[in-house]
This record gives sequence, structure tokens and C-alpha cells, in this order.
Amino acid sequence: MIDDEYSISFSSLIPMSINSKMTAENPFLQFQARSLILWCFLISLGLGLTFDLIAGFNGFNPQDPVFTPIIYILTFNLLSFWAIQRLCQLPFNFKRLIGHLPNRFPWLPTIGIVIAILLFSLGSGQLFFYALSFSHPSFVESLLQEKTWLSSSETFAPLLHNILTIIAVLFVAPVTEELLFRGILLHRWTVKWGVTPALLISSLLFGILHTNVIGLFVFGLMMALLYIKTRTLIVPIACHFLNNLTAVGLEFVSQGSGTTETANILEQLRSDWWVGIVYMVLSAPWLITFIYKNWSKQPSSVPYFTNAPE
Repeated sequence: MIDDEYSISFSSLIPMSINSKMTAENPFLQFQARSLILWCFLISLGLGLTFDLIAGFNGFNPQDPVFTPIIYILTFNLLSFWAIQRLCQLPFNFKRLIGHLPNRFPWLPTIGIVIAILLFSLGSGQLFFYALSFSHPSFVESLLQEKTWLSSSETFAPLLHNILTIIAVLFVAPVTEELLFRGILLHRWTVKWGVTPALLISSLLFGILHTNVIGLFVFGLMMALLYIKTRTLIVPIACHFLNNLTAVGLEFVSQGSGTTETANILEQLRSDWWVGIVYMVLSAPWLITFIYKNWSKQPSSVPYFTNAPE
């Protein structure tokens, strides 16, 4: 339950009719974000220990890469299940959270936004790793040499690893991450602090949990604004899927061409730093325009409340 001081200050900012719609049977008044974060830690820790035991009994290497997508899939599925179960103990309407995709939805402009987001993410990642390579070269080199698709020399179950990676990246990540970050945390922190802090903090947390902090912060922000604009979680889920599908395709082409096996990956990164600037310059006008046009300061603008019946 939020403190009385938050309730009073928040209620005084909006008209009575909107306030009534937001406070009546509002599950996000009682849902605690820190509980979600705590359960994420406990589930990850529990799964890690469990797989360590299984690996020990069966003679597997507990650090084998095949366990990474397994732990990710289980963690985010269990965490989403817990969050939905917790909300369902409160006066919660799941359909209002998901929203409804309108007929003849303009997918073509939306795909253009996804392209701009991807270009910005690639560009910011290029510049971030370029800057970091001068202070932590070994760390950057290890990150850039990580592979998505593994062979039998890199894991004891390469086919299983690659299939699970596809499932995790293309299906589990778009659904569960959008549900947790945009569907739940955005609403909870909007109720507690207002929509602008909720947009920024939920997007920042999303970025911190990924390697490319700046690029994924902007990605999270754009997904949240798409959610608010369209009033349905289906759109950011679809955009997240398209973004990840493109990234996976680029990684597949990169590994297939052997460009990841370069003798001096840091030298290549430092010589191609300008590519990051080009990507950001090309994408930034689209993103800035979209953010400017769709930024809302009204707490009632988040979809759970806009989808409420009159």
C-alpha cells in the first residue's frame, strides 16, 4: 500500500472524475514493485542453485552456455506468472492491461519506428563500446566475442542451446519483458510518482539490465510510449519481436560470414566508431519527433485507465 502522502499529493493533481476512475478498484495501489524485484532475485538464485546440483549429479559443467537460455526462460516465465497471480488477488482486469488491437492498425509506420530504434541501438552500442574499450579493453573484447549460435566445441548440447536461444529471444523476451516493464512497472510507478518518472525509471531499469544501457533505455522508452499511444500491449510486444528478429538475423549473418573471428576485434571497433554516429544521426530525428508528439504528463493516460469502461 502506498503511503498517505503519496495518495494525497497524487489525487490533488488530477480532476475528480479521472481520480475516481484511477482509484476505484486500482490494483496498482497495492502491488509493490520491490516484491517483483525480490522475487526475480529469488527465482534466479533458486534456479542457479538447482542447475548447479543437477550438473553436479550428472557430471555436466554448471557454467555450460546451454543453461543460460534455460534459466532466462524459466526466470521470466515464473516471474510473470507470480506477478499476474499477485494482481489477480486484487481487483484486476487483465484485458484492460493488454488492450485491444484496432482493425487496420498502421503497421507500416510502426515498422519504421522499429527500424529507427534498431539503428539508434546499434549506433549507441557502437559508441558505448568504443569509449569503454580504452578503459576496459578486455571486458569489451569478451563482450564482442560472445556468440549467439554455438557449436559442439562450445557447449555439450549445441542444438538445444540454439533452439532455446531462439525461443528466449523471439518469444519469451518480447512477451514477458513487455508485460513486466511496460504492463506492470509502468502502471505501478505512474500511480506512485506520476507518468513522467514512471516512463524514465522503468526505461532506465530496462536499460541497466542489458549491456547497451543507452540504446536499451531509449528502446524501453519507445515501447512505453507506443503502449500509451496505442492502448494495447500487443503493439510493443510485436515491435520487440521484430527488433529481436532483426538482431538475431544480423548476428546469424555476421557469424556466417566469419566477421566475428577477426584477429583484432578492438582495432576494428575503434576504426569503425564513426558508423555509430551515422546510425544515431539517421535515427535520432524520427525518435525525437515521436517522443515529442506522444509524451504525456497525464497519469490517466496509461492504458489500464484509458481502457477502463466509462
